[in-house]
Amino acid sequence: MLTALAVSLFLCSCSDNDANKLTVDKTLKDFQYIGLKEKTGIREAQDMLLNKYGTSYSPSMQIIDDFIYVTTSSGIYRKRLDTSNSAWVLYAFENMPVTHFIKKGSDVLAITACSDERAFILSSDDGKTYKTLTPASFVFKELENKVVVSAIAQNPRNPNSLLALVVPVGVVQSTDFGQNWKCISTEIGGGQNWFVGYNPNDTTNIYNTGESMIMESLMYSSLDAGKNWQLIESMNNSCIHHIAFHPSDPNTMIYSGEYIVKKSTDRGRSWSLKLVDEIYFYKVVYDKDNPSIVYASGCTRIPNEFHKFTIYRSTDGGDNWHVFFQTNLSGEGGIIDFELYKSKLYLYTYADGIYTLDTQAEE
Repeated sequence: MLTALAVSLFLCSCSDNDANKLTVDKTLKDFQYIGLKEKTGIREAQDMLLNKYGTSYSPSMQIIDDFIYVTTSSGIYRKRLDTSNSAWVLYAFENMPVTHFIKKGSDVLAITACSDERAFILSSDDGKTYKTLTPASFVFKELENKVVVSAIAQNPRNPNSLLALVVPVGVVQSTDFGQNWKCISTEIGGGQNWFVGYNPNDTTNIYNTGESMIMESLMYSSLDAGKNWQLIESMNNSCIHHIAFHPSDPNTMIYSGEYIVKKSTDRGRSWSLKLVDEIYFYKVVYDKDNPSIVYASGCTRIPNEFHKFTIYRSTDGGDNWHVFFQTNLSGEGGIIDFELYKSKLYLYTYADGIYTLDTQAEE
């Protein structure tokens, strides 16, 4: 209720000025389908995995060394981006419902939607074979031996140093690429858990986000490598999905949540509302070559706009936003994840596969 009121007040305050200036910069010729529609039906996968394991499912994408990687309910697929007309190939963990993964050479550690010993799986040969790696201490008999891993992250300055969100354990840390884990915080969401990660500009700063059992958004932070934690952000009737860190400034970050995008310039101690729409914003992405440019997107929550696909852009570091691209898709509109690579956005849609959007093409 309070989030809805805040959204209403924000929209009213800008409706006579900013909102009426929204323009769509791009056209459909810049928006191209590049495949995987048959492998990436998210809603069908979510229903199947909820019935099978009782877990939620939020797949992801990454771009590593000129490859785009996409997790699906049947494994990880990848495609070369530095060669024209390259094909998608199954890269790792065939028939496994992978949500996220981290990589170190040919070693690949993935988390899955399985709620058993396969919650963590490790491959040492680029996904051809793998073993289960879920610690027995993460599995509780009183919870019917179920374990849920919501997120995993890798320290950008030390590839062996990892974080994960494990329900019901908490924020856990490994210093040996997942062989051993220790709990560094029990402060996680009781309703949803979405993000855990290091501030890449100061990796002693660690954050995790989600939603409580009473539907309050939450963000916890530790500024001393996990020794001490505090709740630094919370709103009624909301959820925080992701944090985007400025490419070079350790103080500046932007989070995406239900209907809102907020910005901080003091490492998360305080937050300013910057964008409101009837969208669950799932991610914000900085242009690393020009941090003044930032993109935000997610999934519309308006029933009669079910197919609408919208990307917002800011050209002043996330302070002001406008609609950069908008269209209708045949399947459910919106995206679960996206990345920016060489002036193209790569977009993981809910039901229509993977698309690109050229951000610099001439009109």
